[in-house]
Amino acid sequence: GQGNNGGDGLAVARILNQQGSHVTVYCPMKEKMATREASRQYEILREYGIPVVEELPLRERFSLVVDAIFGIGLTREVEGQWKKVIDALNEMEGCKVAVDIPSGINGDTGQVMGCAFRADLTVTFAYAKPGLLLYPGYAYSGRVVTKDIGIDQYSWGHWKPSAFFFEESDLSLHLPKRQNYSNKGSYGRVLVVAGRENMAGAAYFSGKAAAVTGCGLVKLLSVEENRTILQQLIPEAILETFSKEELEEALEAPNDKETFLKKLLLNLEWADVIVVGPGLGTGPKARLIVKTLLELPGMGSACESTKAEEASAGPASWKKPLILDADALNILSGHLEWRKSYPGPVIVTPHMGEMARLTGRSVEELRGSLPVCAKAFAKAHNVTCVLKDARTVTAFSDGSYYINTSGNNGMATGGAGDVLTGVIAGLIAQGVEPDMAAVFGVFLHGKAGDIMVKETGQYSMMASDLIEGIRQITRKEAQHEQL
Repeated sequence: GQGNNGGDGLAVARILNQQGSHVTVYCPMKEKMATREASRQYEILREYGIPVVEELPLRERFSLVVDAIFGIGLTREVEGQWKKVIDALNEMEGCKVAVDIPSGINGDTGQVMGCAFRADLTVTFAYAKPGLLLYPGYAYSGRVVTKDIGIDQYSWGHWKPSAFFFEESDLSLHLPKRQNYSNKGSYGRVLVVAGRENMAGAAYFSGKAAAVTGCGLVKLLSVEENRTILQQLIPEAILETFSKEELEEALEAPNDKETFLKKLLLNLEWADVIVVGPGLGTGPKARLIVKTLLELPGMGSACESTKAEEASAGPASWKKPLILDADALNILSGHLEWRKSYPGPVIVTPHMGEMARLTGRSVEELRGSLPVCAKAFAKAHNVTCVLKDARTVTAFSDGSYYINTSGNNGMATGGAGDVLTGVIAGLIAQGVEPDMAAVFGVFLHGKAGDIMVKETGQYSMMASDLIEGIRQITRKEAQHEQL
């Protein structure tokens, strides 16, 4: 190429030649269009007498093919001559190495700009680029190695990076610490409002995951039909239910639903963090629950009349973290104004289909710009947005975001999202800030999948295996801390 990425490639050619390799350089350079750095490297190359050809040597066999055509500044589709070159390079034998980023991959989104080089190894500089972590760029990059070229935190000046990802060492850094002098109240209380009739599993997975992650108490608020199932599945949890009659009365008499409001109020007062939505359904009763939960803190005197003596603070003072998942998001997609009523931190955890409903955009549009979509939604609605995909993006309202690098395709199984919601809630209950709990929860959830896939394989993994994976990670980290 004729830019600085091409200049890097010419420098690579010179260094390999000096180390004894037989090097051929394909560089149809137009001097007047080349950058100063690329032109200088080209001059040095000629002084060394290294062969430079203007026709791609397709009949020769190479042990190594180095791609240095386009760098991270590519913004247009690759077409014409360079498309033919990249297609031909992909057909060549030998190990394929990309300089900084595979040519044709968008450095910000990971999208293929018409066509792209398929690398076995990508050597990137200073920092990993989002396009190397997001699909499909991740699949084109092979093994990614980040090398220092003298750029550090002091090089940025007043501008700071806004994209981040966790590494293995972050597990011990962010997992909440346990104290010897403590009790169940020391580790927080999670309320899970979930599970319509025949969907008790969703409530179970969220509640169990919160407990295994380390919270002190879990309460499940579900429909009466799930009572026996949930008591058998997770007897450690506190269980409270809505009867069919309670819900029907509240629907029929919206101005006279004292029993319904009182039950919600007492449960919200009890909790440190609230989960709403897994397996809840989207019918009138589910909509009533979601709407009331979001609006209850701002209902003023209407709530005061139902507040029990045990309540220590008025609803207006509630700023408890709320996690909206699954069916709560499907309900919210038609009533986004409800979110404004809730005064506390809100985390939303949509998968691609749910995000499409929330934004009115197609899944294909969303896949083309995961960080942009997640950041826009987080900012517009003042939420933390966990946009779930093969590379989950967690965005904050200030415009910063994390790309998750843990996990595997065995986790594409029913109930996995319910487990993630419980993990995030369990972390918040133990005192982790909601934003960090969302990011770290996604990473921890993925690491659990990476541990368990060694036992289950990719085809046989189930949501319950992820809960066991969380248990193995926390046990290992606890043992490491003791040592």
